Amino acid sequence: MRAFVVDQYGKNASLTEKDVTPEKAGKYELRVQIEGSSINPLDTKMFFGHVAAASTTGILQGDVTGKVIEIGEGVTTFSVGDRIVAFGGGLGTRAGALAEEMLVPEQMAVLRPKEVSAEIAGCLPVIGLTAMEILKERIVITPGIRVYVAGGTGGVGHLTVQLARHYGCDVTASASSDEKAAWLEARGIRVHRYKEESAEALLKRLDFDGFDVIIDTVGGDHLQESFILAKERGRIISIATRTTQDLTMMHSKALSLEAVFVALPLLKGKVDEMKRQQHHLAELIHLVKEGTIEIRIEEQIPYERDVLNDLYQRFDQTSHFGKVSVRPSLKK
Repeated sequence: MRAFVVDQYGKNASLTEKDVTPEKAGKYELRVQIEGSSINPLDTKMFFGHVAAASTTGILQGDVTGKVIEIGEGVTTFSVGDRIVAFGGGLGTRAGALAEEMLVPEQMAVLRPKEVSAEIAGCLPVIGLTAMEILKERIVITPGIRVYVAGGTGGVGHLTVQLARHYGCDVTASASSDEKAAWLEARGIRVHRYKEESAEALLKRLDFDGFDVIIDTVGGDHLQESFILAKERGRIISIATRTTQDLTMMHSKALSLEAVFVALPLLKGKVDEMKRQQHHLAELIHLVKEGTIEIRIEEQIPYERDVLNDLYQRFDQTSHFGKVSVRPSLKK
């Protein structure tokens, strides 16, 4: 089969188009003909050698949607011909979606409703499971809980703000442009134009003593701003912790700081946690089907070597508004 493979991860990494022999479905596995995928920051971090979890096969991207073409021993919930969506690989010993076919653990897949396109479904798993772990497992949501999302229109951020509103949170999010601010406001999200208004000024304007929870999807120096925005004994939950920071304010306000790494269950083969993620993904796909949440597609990329290499090189250099879809159906 056709695949795009990283021969060596690191600063000089690149994708090479190769012919790869497809693997047969193992126990509790589905072999899927890929119809859609997307790129995530986790993929670029592995590509450039910043995260020691990259697929030993050299085939990246865990987001996948497609048609089941083979079921392995023990599979009971899916049949050949089903269309599924999953966070299925692209790390550890598992190959990812930059190929024509992919093996997916049964416990990580859910059926894709006909109302949800392959383009949308292929962008949902990683961002959706990250948001659900934060909101359903890390936070005890009570009506009106004050939540601040740093990076409110990025991949994870734009989904998190919608879900947080859906679950009854009072949500504020950062935005860097008029277009992004308008998108947030249209969905009932309070906007912080962080380039124009300091964290201290925001709290004064809102007459808040701080936010109950800060969800940091950006990382870097935004963590210092999180310490200011959090109320005493507040919580900061980050998905981007590759940074060096002064924790003095965190200590003085008795804050808690947690990191979320959504790939851990799949990477470590934690079946019970994978099944919990499967439950989250089923809820997410239903919310998308019903129109409760929107997946915004910023850009659509074909499975072509030069285009993919360009995408991986530039992805971390810009601020994103939604997701970048990667679709094999676009190949020439």
